[in-house]
Amino acid sequence: MFLLARECVMPLIPVPNKKPLLDIKSLSCGFENGFMVQDISLKVRAGERVALVGESGSGKSFIANMILKLYPHINLKNGNIAFEGRDLLALSERQIRKIRGKEIAYIAQEPLSSLNPLHKVGKQILESLILHCPDLSKKQRLHKLDEVLSQVGLKSELADRYPYELSGGQRQRVAIAMSIINHPKLLICDEPTTALDASIQKQIMELLENLSVQYQIAVLLISHDLGVVRGFAHRVYVAKEGKICESGEVGSVFEKPKNPYTQLLLEALKLPKKSILPSEKKVLEVKHFGIAYAQKRFFFKKNAKMIVNDVNFILQSGETLGIVGESGSGKSSLAMGILRLIESSGEEYLLGQAVSSLSNREFRPFRRDIQVVFQDPYASLNPRMRVRDIIFEALRLGGLANHSDLIGDILDSVGLERRLMGFYPYALSGGQRQRVSIARAIALKPKIIVLDEPTSALDKSMQKVVIELLLDLQEKFGLAYLFISHDLDVIEAVCDRVMVLQAGKVVESGDVKDVFTNPKNPYTQALLQARF
Repeated sequence: MFLLARECVMPLIPVPNKKPLLDIKSLSCGFENGFMVQDISLKVRAGERVALVGESGSGKSFIANMILKLYPHINLKNGNIAFEGRDLLALSERQIRKIRGKEIAYIAQEPLSSLNPLHKVGKQILESLILHCPDLSKKQRLHKLDEVLSQVGLKSELADRYPYELSGGQRQRVAIAMSIINHPKLLICDEPTTALDASIQKQIMELLENLSVQYQIAVLLISHDLGVVRGFAHRVYVAKEGKICESGEVGSVFEKPKNPYTQLLLEALKLPKKSILPSEKKVLEVKHFGIAYAQKRFFFKKNAKMIVNDVNFILQSGETLGIVGESGSGKSSLAMGILRLIESSGEEYLLGQAVSSLSNREFRPFRRDIQVVFQDPYASLNPRMRVRDIIFEALRLGGLANHSDLIGDILDSVGLERRLMGFYPYALSGGQRQRVSIARAIALKPKIIVLDEPTSALDKSMQKVVIELLLDLQEKFGLAYLFISHDLDVIEAVCDRVMVLQAGKVVESGDVKDVFTNPKNPYTQALLQARF
């Protein structure tokens, strides 16, 4: 089993100058009357770790899917993709199937969506092995299953569980086990850590690095997180609008970037800092706050399981309180309880008034004072509504009329053009959709906004833009933010105070500078050590 201790970070050992395992030459292709990549050239040698970086929509995932020939109808104008000297684009569907999963494996961004919820994970890991090695006996298959689970740091008994019974990190390890069970020569990782918290993210990257070194597996890492790329890859390619604008050794590209776009991506790692101080006006207070979920027992009474227990804090006008912790620590449950979207216990005071005992109907007038921005803007916006209707929905609940000028002013305040009023969510970029979510949240001029991972679904440059917008709105309207995130760099940049949750309990809290420079709790220390 691999040692995944945080202190054991392996050095980047140069790969000998071998003949390329994967060689993409002058590739120009795309969809008819749609997105195209132009003149793409990229090489990966055996055992080498290569990164492909760029903003959303730059063509990174398109290139990965082209390598695996996953697009059935593509307009190929020029170029080829050679793997061990064979042109993958010239292979028949039957021939490419023998390569997929055996010689070239793929790890998707979101493991929960790539795993079948109806099958146990052990069965899913073995699917590729059975397909490519049908002659193996049942005993040999089970031995291979135990072996690969050990390689990715999972216990054998987890093979008998369903995906929903595993944590995010465990699911991603299962996805890795599925991809390496046939000992592929090339592993394509499409944003493998985006949905994971910092400590799990570091473990997964160390695991991929160990596998690459031990089995000489070449890795093509697709990512928008340059911090992850810096310590993992030997070489990097920078994609912009379907073209490669810069490439080279990671050290030289990061230290002396030549292309302005690469410089922009690296500049996005420097996050803006909060400059205003909070006032002494108290806008939210919770005392002995808790969340419990009922667990049903067949033929028995329901048992209550405490998800959040005995949380106490005060939030002042103009203040940003950060809430951090690993996945499953209770961050989002705490937010949903404060928003009165799930049942809670304890005391809650909103703008000085006790709201804990109010019914949903009685609490409704208070909702205009506390709004929320969710993690995934695409999932939280109604796909059947245009932008103006989404914002008007918030205005209507506040008893305001549907005035285009008012909606236009709201769009102006979040930096969106008024012409976007008639657009549907699918026609907007990720950053534009998150701005619409923020516009909806500020439409009724609330005093508090709960931000539940508002930047985790965005690339680094767009993340910086959204953070600048949030800080500007806070300064302009005196907003108080409850900022939930697993990105500790973002928390350090925008928060006044921070609260660390572990298993639903606050293990440490205080001024963000004090906690980050001198953490006292071992759990907080471990979280901070996991930062790239």
